[in-house]
Amino acid sequence: METRIHEFRYENGEIQRVQEVSVPSFKDLSFFHPSYSKESFDRLCALYRDYICVKYGSLLGKIVLFQIPDDLPFSCGGDEEYGSVFDPLAFLCIRFRKHCHLKKGAIVFDDKETEELFYSLKERGCLFLAQGKRNTLSFLPASKKMGFLSKCLPDASLKVNAGFFVMDLFDCATPFDAIGTPVGFAAQNGNVLSPPLYGREVFLVGRDGKTKIADLPISDIPVWIDGKMYRDGENALFVSRPDRRRSFRGGFDIIIVDNKVVALKEGGGSVVPASGFVMHLKEKIDIKDRNVSYGRMEDVMFGLQAGNSVMRDHVKTEKFISPFYHIFRPFSISFPPSLYPLDFKKARAPRIVLGSDDEGRMKLYWFEGAGKFGYRAGVDSCGASLKEVGDICEKLGLKDGIHLDGGGSAQILINGKRQLMLSDRDPDTYEEIERAVPLGLYI
Repeated sequence: METRIHEFRYENGEIQRVQEVSVPSFKDLSFFHPSYSKESFDRLCALYRDYICVKYGSLLGKIVLFQIPDDLPFSCGGDEEYGSVFDPLAFLCIRFRKHCHLKKGAIVFDDKETEELFYSLKERGCLFLAQGKRNTLSFLPASKKMGFLSKCLPDASLKVNAGFFVMDLFDCATPFDAIGTPVGFAAQNGNVLSPPLYGREVFLVGRDGKTKIADLPISDIPVWIDGKMYRDGENALFVSRPDRRRSFRGGFDIIIVDNKVVALKEGGGSVVPASGFVMHLKEKIDIKDRNVSYGRMEDVMFGLQAGNSVMRDHVKTEKFISPFYHIFRPFSISFPPSLYPLDFKKARAPRIVLGSDDEGRMKLYWFEGAGKFGYRAGVDSCGASLKEVGDICEKLGLKDGIHLDGGGSAQILINGKRQLMLSDRDPDTYEEIERAVPLGLYI
């Protein structure tokens, strides 16, 4: 494995540092889930308080971020709108949405038990209030799937954040969309770990080491539940965003997020989660095991779906291939996830690119971003637009490449150390703050 730092200077004097990592092949690249710690939730709350609700306050109102502590007994149940709900965090979110309201800027309750639960979580540090400028109330469930890359796998020679995950208010289209839920296709050694969503491009590495950027609809992936295989258009209909916000009326809905059945609903018409999909059947079935698995892709060594492509067979991508939210028009597109700067040529941010060159070597690029506080033009990296990323990757000889999760999540660790700086910073000291993520890649 080799790594080097490039520095590019723009005409206005701003600079961009890029870390390039070269690995002979993809055969040792694997996925991992960082271990959860309470600190990841605290960092998330601080990010909303210090940055998100400050910069985007005009879009946001009062936001309640919450988790369920492990020692709190909390049972799920049925709901008229959402059906039989099996995910405790989702069921609590439904309960909060139904029984908590805003009155003259304060949260009021129409159910005593819900009020007691609310304040119990707050006292235990499992519920946090952030405030924007709008007179609205939103509830954001936070999963325990998030952890810090730097604190896991100490013997790994390489660690990098992977694809997108639910992070913003606009990602949480339903109570089933919890912050920290990974979103998008992932595969390794023929095993499909999670399904493709939103029709976004997928970076694939074949068993022969050859790479390509491909289109992979969710309809191409068979789903296994209780030992039975379901295929879209044959014995089921797979309903996902952006095609539909709700499933079809009648029949029976199986709501799936990641690798779990999170709810069942008779009569159809289920709201479609942003981080999953609905499997719509003609008739009700009994489900004993709520674990979901996906059909194999024997010819695939590695696959990942995240943001836009950068290069496709040496040709730069010059536009968004699939629609993303615009930060100032967040509801103009009928689905999340991921608030992506919409101006392809001008909107700068930290970036991570995964790809390959002509010799089949794995390539990683970390485009260092501007610190959220205390940026010094001409001294600190300014971050790159998607067009600028493509221009630089072309110069560096990338053949195929795709954007991974950038922004505050962007980092590469070589033998446990970073060679560039994180963009998330403490507002007072400007010190780096690592963002927790649910999924990483490592060697």
